[in-house]
Amino acid sequence: MQPEINYTMVGQRIRTARLQKKLSQADLGSLVGCSNNHISHIETAQTKVSLSMLTKLALALDQDLDYFLLDTQYAKRDRLIDEEIAEKLSRCNTSTLLTVNQMLDLLLKQQEMNDLERKL
Repeated sequence: MQPEINYTMVGQRIRTARLQKKLSQADLGSLVGCSNNHISHIETAQTKVSLSMLTKLALALDQDLDYFLLDTQYAKRDRLIDEEIAEKLSRCNTSTLLTVNQMLDLLLKQQEMNDLERKL
């Protein structure tokens, strides 16, 4: 079974990238050949964005497709580590980093146990 795409998070990332480029929904719609209402529906996940439209949006917003999928299992592992996780860790104080490290140890142990169970 394939993991679901979180269209709400994809829409939020589209909105964030659009605002960073200082584009209105109408401006972005013009760049990709659709209406501002369609952009609005994509950003709010009222409409599931197609791969074709996501490709156009990525080009117009100067982003890799992967950027929009960071909250899914389809994201590239290295990008997730380098851009999302590293940025969040850089904002943590020492105490929080120690707690995160302990949590990662527990999660990795759980992952190993799950992998072993699947092999049996």
